[in-house]
Amino acid sequence: MKDRIRNKDFAARVMSAEDAARLIHHNDLVVTSGFTGAGYPKAVPEALARRMTAAHGVGEAFSIRLLTGASTGPQLDGALAQANGVAFRVPYNGDSAMRARINDGNTLYLDTHLRQVAQKARQGQYGQPNVAIIEAIAVTAEGHLILSSSVGNSPTWVQSADKIIVEINTWQNPELAGIHDIWPDVHMPPETRIIPLEQFH
Repeated sequence: MKDRIRNKDFAARVMSAEDAARLIHHNDLVVTSGFTGAGYPKAVPEALARRMTAAHGVGEAFSIRLLTGASTGPQLDGALAQANGVAFRVPYNGDSAMRARINDGNTLYLDTHLRQVAQKARQGQYGQPNVAIIEAIAVTAEGHLILSSSVGNSPTWVQSADKIIVEINTWQNPELAGIHDIWPDVHMPPETRIIPLEQFH
């Protein structure tokens, strides 16, 4: 088992949150790391929200469809909701600003069970993810991501998205490296298999 995930094609470049946000376009399907307020990207969504607000100010449409692992925090769900920048949201949400958008009918919401989201995404039920935004504490020379304080659906997003933005969180403790167990050999039903834990040390 590993705490690292890797995309099959790796070519990295360093950029600001503002430049990274420019890789995201109107109506993109954006998928992000994060699970119940842990390990979600913060700087890029806030930069994206500023772009959305500026676009709306000159009468341009700019919204995304958003999938995560579960709820996130104010810098992601909250910032994008305040910018009225989310047309479709899956799965669970706990942010008050996003909840208001959903209840007002400005954001379509699908209340999918958390454990079903990755499988449905792999089956193509939400469409092809255009951009994944993943929070990590490091990227290795080989292109492996050392995730921060959650895993959630990040392995699925990294494997399926057309583009991956990795937001490095320098506040998180680098000793998190090795804390996550990620099983890469995922099969779709009915071939789903248990993780073959046969020995304990």
